[in-house]
Amino acid sequence: MIRVPYWKQYRFELICLAPLVLFLFYFTFLLLVSVFKISLADPASGTITLMHFRRLFTQSEFRHAFANTLIIALGSLTIELLLGLVLALAMTVHGRGTGMIRSLLMLPLAIPTVVAAVMMSYMFSTSGWVNRILIDLGLINSNIVWLSGNARSLFAVMAADCWKVTPLVMLILLAGLQGIDRQLFRAARVDGAGPLYLFRRVTLPLLMPAITSAVIIRGIDAFRIFSLALILMGENLKVLGTYAYLEYVEYHNESLSAASAVVLFMLILAAIMIYIRLVGKKGFQTA
Repeated sequence: MIRVPYWKQYRFELICLAPLVLFLFYFTFLLLVSVFKISLADPASGTITLMHFRRLFTQSEFRHAFANTLIIALGSLTIELLLGLVLALAMTVHGRGTGMIRSLLMLPLAIPTVVAAVMMSYMFSTSGWVNRILIDLGLINSNIVWLSGNARSLFAVMAADCWKVTPLVMLILLAGLQGIDRQLFRAARVDGAGPLYLFRRVTLPLLMPAITSAVIIRGIDAFRIFSLALILMGENLKVLGTYAYLEYVEYHNESLSAASAVVLFMLILAAIMIYIRLVGKKGFQTA
């Protein structure tokens, strides 16, 4: 029996994959290596050094940007998972108008991030809709300055991010819910299981693959938040993405910008590894 070489056996598949591999190699891998090289190189001698990272962590602006990134990423991801799960559970109920409601909930995904950021800047301005609604409801007596760079600004960025991305989390969790066999719920109800027990012991364990996908996909995006924070806050409230951008564009500090980008990359990698470690391999098993 003549053994066909691997590359001949899967020639068509390899040809289809070649453009993607080349794209990832040139526009991801090479750029990543270049950023690491700049962050570790001494501009004067060209030798490997960690002085750029030492300078980073001595700057209060970078430490604030680091903390802001953690707060916004973890806060928005938690809210998006909770809201996405509630909406996904609601969308599993088949009734009149469900399709229309689902289409309306998907609208924020169709709006470009820049446009969404401008909309949110109007909503959270001193005379914006958020203050007007809160005053009309009697929750506040005077306008709140949301975009001044304080703790309220963190909430404004998280709210804008959640409005934009929660539909994506809802879609991922809805796909996971629709993949669960309905017979399991019927069998559990026959055995006397209530709604809370069904959710804890049947729905949630079988939904873990979808939750893991949502956490990883959305978590990476949440940590590298950029345009939304830049348009909403400018330099009033920096995150790691805007800090790296401003260091490169405004202050022409290539080495610090690359070092902060490396810190952001390592932060994302560490967050994913910690989640996988905590959740375990069950999060990757199919339901």
